[in-house]
Formats: sequence, C-alpha cells, structure tokens
Amino acid sequence: MDKHQDGYPIVLTASRAEANEYNDNPFAAFICTFPKKLSGLALREDLENVPSNNDGTAQRTIYGLRKVESLLTKEFGEENIVVAHYNQLHRFIGKNTKIVGISSMDPMGLAYVSTTYNSLIGFGGEALNAAEFEKLITHPSIQQYKPKIIVGGAGSWQINESGMQKKWGIDVLFQGEGEEDLISVFKKMLNDEPVEPYFVANKPDRKKIPPITHAACYGMVEITRGCGRGCQFCSPTNRTKYSFPLDYIMKEVKTNVEGGSSTIFTVTEDIFLYKSKPRFVPNREEIVKLYKTIASYPGVEYILLSHASLAPVVYDQKLLEELSPILLEKTRWRPELHKSYSKRFVSVEVGIETGSVRLMKKYMKGKALPYSVDNWPELVVQGVGIMNDYDWWPLCTFMTGQPDETDDDVRATLDLIDDLRNHNAKMFYTP
Repeated sequence: MDKHQDGYPIVLTASRAEANEYNDNPFAAFICTFPKKLSGLALREDLENVPSNNDGTAQRTIYGLRKVESLLTKEFGEENIVVAHYNQLHRFIGKNTKIVGISSMDPMGLAYVSTTYNSLIGFGGEALNAAEFEKLITHPSIQQYKPKIIVGGAGSWQINESGMQKKWGIDVLFQGEGEEDLISVFKKMLNDEPVEPYFVANKPDRKKIPPITHAACYGMVEITRGCGRGCQFCSPTNRTKYSFPLDYIMKEVKTNVEGGSSTIFTVTEDIFLYKSKPRFVPNREEIVKLYKTIASYPGVEYILLSHASLAPVVYDQKLLEELSPILLEKTRWRPELHKSYSKRFVSVEVGIETGSVRLMKKYMKGKALPYSVDNWPELVVQGVGIMNDYDWWPLCTFMTGQPDETDDDVRATLDLIDDLRNHNAKMFYTP
C-alpha cells in the first residue's frame, strides 16, 4: 500500500499562471498581468497543460518554491515533501496533509505591472494572476481536507493589505526571505503551536542558502541577491548585496539541465552586480567568466537575462565586447526560433524610469553609480547606444505619475524619449 495514498504531510504549490513556462517565453508571463477575460483566453492552453512528471510531481516550478523545497527537505526528509501543480493537487492532498505552502508574486493583481496594464486597458476584470491565485486557494482538495495554509513569496503583502487572509483561510502570511525563519515556522505549524498570522522574516546568512535540488521554471539560477543602489520604490535594495560563488551557481545549472531544461535564466537585480567592486564598478573578468562557464556546460542551449543597469556598460565598454559573443551564441531571440527576426539579439530589462534629474536625485540617485546622476539623460542615451552596438536591444521601463511629479519632470522624460528616438535606439519602451 502506498503510504502517501492519504496525502503528503507538506505540499508545496503555486498558481498555474506563475508556475508556467509558456513555451519557454518568459515575456509571455507578463500577459498574466492583463485582465483575465483577455489573457485567460490567450493562455488557456498553457494554463491547462502545465507539465508534470509521470508520478504527478511538478517537472519545473517557480524558483522560490524550489528554494523552499530544498530547505524543508533537508529538515523534514524528502519523503514528507512534494511539489505539485494545481491540476495534480488531488493526488497529494489528503487527510494526512498538515500544511499546504503556496508561493506567489502577485496574488491580488496589485503588482506594479498588473495595476499599470489593467488601468491602461480598463475592461476585462481582474488580472489573470489574481484569478488564478483564487482558483488555487479554493482548490477542492484544500476545501475538503482543510490543511493549514502558509503563503509566501514577494506578493504576500497584498493579501495582508487587502484583508483577504481570514476569508481565504490562510493561517500564516510569510513575508521576506525564507532561509532564516521558515523552518521554525513550519515546525510550529506542524506542532499546532501559535505563529504570528503575518510573519516578517529576518535576513538570512547568505552562506547558508541551499541550492535548489529540482529544476525551476526557465532553468532559473540565482547569481546575486539584493542590490544596494537605494531606489526608494524598490524592495530588493533592502537586501544586502551578495554574489553566489561560481561552484554554487553551477550546481543549480546542473540541476536544471538534469531536470530537462535546455535554458538557463540567470536571476539577479542586475547582471553587472555580480562580484562588483566598490561604487558598483563592474567586475568584467568575473562576469565574463560566469557566463562563459554557464555557456560551456553540456546541455545548455540558451541563456536568458533578467535585469541590467546602464552605467556599468558606459563605465567599461569592453564589458559587452567580451560578453556579447557568448550571449549571442546562446540567445533565444534569433531567426531560427522566431521567423520575424532578421538577426540575433540579446534582450534584458533596464530601468530608465525618468528623464528628470530632479526625480532621479530624490528617489534613485544610485542608479547612475559609479557616475553622478547629474547627467542621467546623457548616460541613458550613451548606455543604450553601446548596447545597440553589440546587438543588445533592452526592454526599458518608464515610470510616470509619481506624487510630486511636475510638468517639467514629464517634459524631461519626453525629451529623453525623443532623444533616444533621434539616435535610432533599438529598445522596447515599456510603461
């Protein structure tokens, strides 16, 4: 008799919208921030067919959930932990299930991307992320067996501030990094001991963060954590900047490849933070070594980038000269995969945010380091130009509507956009 026929003690999961790879296109995940009546129809096939292994466990899932799995497995044993997608939960939640752990970045559709795009469209209901989270939290097996529920991830604050925790029967909202306190919270929940309903975690010892042991979506691998540039609207800046050792990173690369991923997605607030020097001077030798090592690992066919800043590109123009041949060889953005493309290019998200030096000084002067923020518009044009010279076409974000934004600030941003267009900048303009 299968000892798990009545459920695993601890079941970990995430919504169909978040635990998805959308045919290996990470930008498709942004569609989940659009109203559900539009995005749900466009993504229906992806949502209904999130890949699972033959035994029902998740083939790949969001990176943060894999980190939690590593922590809990080490403490409670692999035989007591399972990670599964929504459509397989009925196989793992039963009368023996004590805790269901859920991770979410945007459970209420209140993340900045969701609120931006929903306000622009103006119809179609709530964001798909929110609809899919509610679908998960009200899963029939959860309703039937009523295990304790803990929700973590970057979006747990949304549930707290919206007052939905009690309505949805969530026992604990866990806010922050998990490596320091998550084990003790799970122990208390398993032993029916009281836990603060909204638990704010302490910062962990970076050297004690375990590598993932099963593959993550898009082959995600964490190369740095935290930032330190000090932008007032951004939570990662509250985390101490840390670069993971190369051997640690390659363990996670190996895990992802063995889990069936041919893509490695390097997760960071800025790829140029990796082992950076004082005042955010880029460490070209270490960055190039990192990506050369990842690219040469057997089975790695593609490399995806998350975020980057412009100042390091201007500061060390040899950086892209040495890095680009490696990344262009491994890019997914190529004519062989996308017939509409005429050439290969590298893409990465870059936060330009504003052309106003006044706003930059007030809210995000660290973005320009190691330079002064006084010449921010010129730095942006030069940085994007250098990226274009090496076939990098960044996806650049802009912010408008800050509480004290003036007409002059708006004009400064419009002037910057005009300047970029006049220089024929190849980039994706993103609100």
